[in-house]
Parts: sequence; structure tokens; C-alpha cells
Amino acid sequence: MSVLKYGLAALALCASVPAQAVELWHSDTVWAGQGMCAATFTFDSGGETVVNLRVALSAIDKAGNNVDSFILSIPEFGASSADRYASELWESDVACDDEVKLVVTSATAVVNDERKDLLRSQGIAVRAFKPFVIQMGK
Repeated sequence: MSVLKYGLAALALCASVPAQAVELWHSDTVWAGQGMCAATFTFDSGGETVVNLRVALSAIDKAGNNVDSFILSIPEFGASSADRYASELWESDVACDDEVKLVVTSATAVVNDERKDLLRSQGIAVRAFKPFVIQMGK
């Protein structure tokens, strides 16, 4: 009987560990004209309700200089499977630079009615995005 008791306690402990609330990835960049590019960032709520997501980023060039700062902001997503994902754009001439590195400087949101500093709580992660290889013919 004690094995069952400890097994249930371990299961309850695992269930109380918070899931990764938000994942983000750079999903596309397009030429926006007049020297500008638009980079699309996609967010996955992980099935959690996320409100007032604000992710601040700095664009760092290859010399280590901060060349742009911006905020991605999404009012609400994740309340259902139909809106689990959300996207936001960053438009800048710097977004055209293949060598720019982005650094998340702050990330906050209300997740399941609880205000969170997503950086401090490690409630945000970058998903490695690998596009499909597309070829013509067989």
C-alpha cells in the first residue's frame, strides 16, 4: 500500500510542475520594400491562456552593437486550441541582416490569470525552427 501512496505523491508532484508557458520562433522574413524587411515571430501558448504578452528584444550586430530594440506584443491567445498560436511582426532594415542576433531582454505576461516575469521563471523558450527542404520534380 505504501508503494501506491508514494507513487500517487510523485504523480501529484509532477502534475504541479508548471509547463513551459510560451515558446517563440522566427518563422519567416519577407522583403517589405524601401529597404525594410518584416520578420514574423510565432508564439505557442502550450495550451495555456496568455494575456498581455510583451517580449522585448535587442538586435545585436556581428560587432556586438545594439542596432535596434523592439517589443513584440500580443493581447491574448491560447484560450482554446483554435487560438493556441499567435504571430507578431518586426519591421526594420536590420531585419534584413542575416548576421544579426536577437536577445530577449524582458518577457512578461499573464498566464492562467497569474502575472509572470517569463524570463525570471523560465516560462519562455526559443523553439528551433527548421523549414522544409523544397525541391522541384522528383
